This record gives sequence, structure tokens and C-alpha cells, in this order.
Amino acid sequence: MSPMHDEHKIQFEHFFETSRDLLCVLSGEGRLIRTNETFRSTLGYTESSLVGAELTRLVHPDEAAPLSAFLRPREEGDASLKLDAGFLHRDLSYRTLLFSFRRVAGDTKVYGAGLEVEAQEPVDEWERRRDLLQKMQATGRVGGWDVDCTTGRQFWTEETYRIHEVPIGFNPNVDNGISFYAPEHQSIITEAFGACVGEGKPYDLELQIVTAKGRRLWVRTAGTAVMENGKVTRVIGAFQDIDDFKRRENEVEEKLAIIAQQRSEIHALSVPVIQVWDDVLALPVVGGLDEARASEITTRLLDAVVSTRARFAILDLTGVEAVDAGTAERLSGILRAIQLLGAEGLVTGIRPAVAQTFTCLATGFAGARTLSNLREAIKVCMRGSARRIDTRQGPVEKLPRVR
Repeated sequence: MSPMHDEHKIQFEHFFETSRDLLCVLSGEGRLIRTNETFRSTLGYTESSLVGAELTRLVHPDEAAPLSAFLRPREEGDASLKLDAGFLHRDLSYRTLLFSFRRVAGDTKVYGAGLEVEAQEPVDEWERRRDLLQKMQATGRVGGWDVDCTTGRQFWTEETYRIHEVPIGFNPNVDNGISFYAPEHQSIITEAFGACVGEGKPYDLELQIVTAKGRRLWVRTAGTAVMENGKVTRVIGAFQDIDDFKRRENEVEEKLAIIAQQRSEIHALSVPVIQVWDDVLALPVVGGLDEARASEITTRLLDAVVSTRARFAILDLTGVEAVDAGTAERLSGILRAIQLLGAEGLVTGIRPAVAQTFTCLATGFAGARTLSNLREAIKVCMRGSARRIDTRQGPVEKLPRVR
């Protein structure tokens, strides 16, 4: 054998073993003589298990007839067969293979080459899935988009066209896509999209657009970079109409703000500091007095004493039916705080049950004067103010303590 012949033999052997097609050689009776690696790996068999096996036994019984007929003894001459059939895998499932078999005159062997046919859905099944996807998009008001970073061209799904209120034939690109955003939001989306293209940063924003018909809509837009060889080549994303949700959310926020304002106003009414004279404040206490409310009363009353430069602060307890030891202690604390600011505290409208509780406290009313009602306390304060004016040339007369 010549060196040239040996070289060709080596090349064809390499081709047989490395081919991505399923290759096999059959005896004249249809038994496998040789198979390549692709044949064995596709069907899951070892080489030893295939040698001598009848190929027709691997073909689905309902589809083996053409191959059986091709392999029957016949007159000498070239012959070929194309077979599209299921071939038995080692796991007992069937793989659809497209095979070409050929017999050459003067050669008793049969040569086969095949490839695996990928399962393809029928056209009507594909259309059904497409219609389902479109209905899902319309129901959720979610569209999709895809930007080619090289050309700047943009692809929109049908729902994205509908949200923008443009015809399907509209030709979108990056520039006119951004132009749909409300003027105050165009810089935001421009910066986010630029960072996605330049640095691969994803974004998810809630912004407003102005549709082709001039309607303002709240939308949620999200973009994700597609990288190839370390470079952003495409940006794909979702585009959702959230206008109804956003408007309801804004209505809820407005109502919560109103509730908060009303709560603040009600709270202010629950601690009504009243200026009854130039330097006289009165604070009617109604209902219970827990620690939080006592703290609020103290803060508001002391702020009023400072801001008005009041000399007298009257705590009117007419609306308090009874107090416990904790409440009594808090009231005493308010009176002591008033005294620390240089003002005089007075207590009015004390009910018997309240007085009884205070007698049990060592501090009592912290040295504050007590009067029967608010009217009497105001009179005392007014007299005290008048005396202060009359005695500017001498010492201020100390007010008599009312028992």
C-alpha cells in the first residue's frame, strides 16, 4: 500500500469518528458492523452492544417496513433510502432520526448517515402560544422591548405599542422612545438607560409618559443588559401600564395625609392651651391622663408659658372624674415644671375623689394654689397682675394663698 493511500485512510477514519452526524455501516443482512461516537451517544448504547445487532430492531415497529424492504436481497446496483423514523434509545424512549442509507454496486455493505430531528411544534400550536402570550400581556398591561445597541433600533411587542397608543407600524428607536416620557422624567430615563448600556446596570423605574394621543400615564419600565464578550450588545426590558394602580396609590396617600392632619388637629384640641389674659394661661384637662398625654400637656404648656411670658398657668380639672396615683403624680410633675420656668401654677375644679387621691401623695399639688373653679382662678390672676402694675415703685406684693 502506498504512503498516499495510508494517509487517505487515516483522514477518513478521523472523519468517521468525529463527525456530528450519526454514521453506521451495515452488513448486507442489515446487521450493524460499525457505528461512530455520535451514533452511540445519541442512542445511549456501547459499541460492543451494537455490533451484530439488527438495525431494524432499533426502529419503531410502525416505521421499520421501508428499511426492511430496502435490506432484502435484490439485484446488484446502486440503491438509496431516506428514512424519517423513531429509533429506540437505551432508556426505551424513541428519538426521531432522519437517515439516508446507500448501497453501492460491487459492495455488499450498506452505509448510513443520519441526524437527530429537533421536535418542532406545529404551526397551529405556535400560533396558540403566541395568542396566549398576547392575551397575557393585554390582561397584565405588560409589554416588552429590545434595543440593539449597535444600530440603535428598537423592537416593541404589541402591548407596548398599545400602551404608547401608536399603530403597530410605528418604527421605534431609542430617541423617539425616550421622547414619549414626560418632560420632567426624560432626564431620569436617559441617565438610567445610559448606565445600562455603558455599565450594564439594570434599572426598574416608575415614571410618566405622554402617549401619542396626549394622555399622561404612569408606567413601570425595567431594563437589563445582555453581555457578549464583556460588552453590552442589547438591552431588553419590560414596559407596564400601572396608571390605575398609581392613581389609587396616590389617592390612598392623600387620604392618609388628611387623616394625619386630622389626627394632629384632634390631638391639639385634646391639649387646648388657652390664653385668657395677657399673662394668664388656662389648660382644661378632660378625661384620662396617661404618660404620653401627660408628656404632651407638659410640652405644650411649657412652650406656651415661654412664648407668651405668662406669669400664671391654670390647670382646670373640672372634666376629670377620678385619678389614680400615677395620674396624680404626673399632674404634680406638670405643676413643678411650671414653677421652674418662674410662673405660678393654679389648680381648679378638683372633685372629691381627685382630692382624696392627692392627699395620699407626699408632694400633693407641689405647692400650687387650689381654687373652686376657673372663674375664681382668673379673678385671682387678674388681681395679681393689677397689683404688679400698681407697685412698680416698690416690691411686688405676694398673693395670699387660697385655701
